[in-house]
Amino acid sequence: MCRLVVAAAKAGNQQVIEDCRRVAGEPENSTWLPATPQEFCNRIFYTCYMGTTNSSSETRGRAKRLAQDIGAVHTDLNMDTVVNALMGLLTLVTGFKPRFSVHG
Repeated sequence: MCRLVVAAAKAGNQQVIEDCRRVAGEPENSTWLPATPQEFCNRIFYTCYMGTTNSSSETRGRAKRLAQDIGAVHTDLNMDTVVNALMGLLTLVTGFKPRFSVHG
């Protein structure tokens, strides 16, 4: 999608240019145009890897590299606190403690 936007903007498609600037948060009098698909992606996409202790460093690395390749802003965060809180709530309410099948 970002490639198509940049190509259409470079071809002079005024509707795409206006929409591109609006979506990217540019002021109405802006003359900005993205030079690359990654530049446009950086203005409109935000990726977040929400890992846990069960996430591998390889998976985290792939998510980060993908974000870099497409130009997205990226965050990596640890969700263990949230997962533990939800599991605790479920256990409190139902009396059932979920676990992976390899753990019984």
